[in-house]
Amino acid sequence: MSALSIRKETPVSMRFRDDDLAIIDRGAALTGLSRTEFMRRAAVQEAQSAILNESIIRLSADAFAAFVSVIEADPSIPSTKVTERLQRKAPWEN
Repeated sequence: MSALSIRKETPVSMRFRDDDLAIIDRGAALTGLSRTEFMRRAAVQEAQSAILNESIIRLSADAFAAFVSVIEADPSIPSTKVTERLQRKAPWEN
């Protein structure tokens, strides 16, 4: 068995109020997940969101100037194909 296929799991103990646990159980039931899997996914998603919100992107002065010039530039002229598709009627308008 390779090192990549070995998965270590660590139990975590938490305390919840009964009303919070009822909401968690309802959400888990509606998604077809166990309470543990539902809570694991929610915790991981929240952690990823917190990490992304706190991530710092560092740019050199030249890279930042290039970035600013791109986002401040006038929009490019759409291609013929894009213009053609934007002029089509939606299927429900026919």
